[in-house]
Amino acid sequence: MEIWDVYDNCFNKTGRTHIRGEKLTDGDNHLVVHIYPVNSKGEILIQKRLDTIEWKPGYWAATGGSAVKGEDAWSACKRELQEEMGIQAEIENSEYCFMVKRHDNFCTVWIIKCNITKEGLQLQQTEVADAKWATPEEIRKMIEEDSFINYNYIEYLFDYIEGIKIH
Repeated sequence: MEIWDVYDNCFNKTGRTHIRGEKLTDGDNHLVVHIYPVNSKGEILIQKRLDTIEWKPGYWAATGGSAVKGEDAWSACKRELQEEMGIQAEIENSEYCFMVKRHDNFCTVWIIKCNITKEGLQLQQTEVADAKWATPEEIRKMIEEDSFINYNYIEYLFDYIEGIKIH
């Protein structure tokens, strides 16, 4: 059973918790992380969701998930990236980009600078079917083809990535 901290609409912890899978009360929110590993070519590491996942099965997507009780955004970012892709995020290779308020969650978006090969990944077998490096142009095409989740912030993310230096 996964338990989340509950936040109000101003991103304050309420002191209450929520069990994943149950409907959140109106005005209650939880914390989500989306993580985008970016290599020195400006390519973004994306993952394909298993066909057995409940929401958007078989779609290409960002790495990420919900923070569990007691986690902050940074801790959730590190855990989710390690669990799903086998990549270790460190302060030196990571950057918090922005937060987006969605219907019932606050989604923090992260960039992890790394040049790992596909062979170096350790994909989480219960959630991730595949992974690949893709350019923003390739991801835009995948969105048009309805094979990549169309996050409402994606163009802002691409602009953000273009403006930073990746080593």
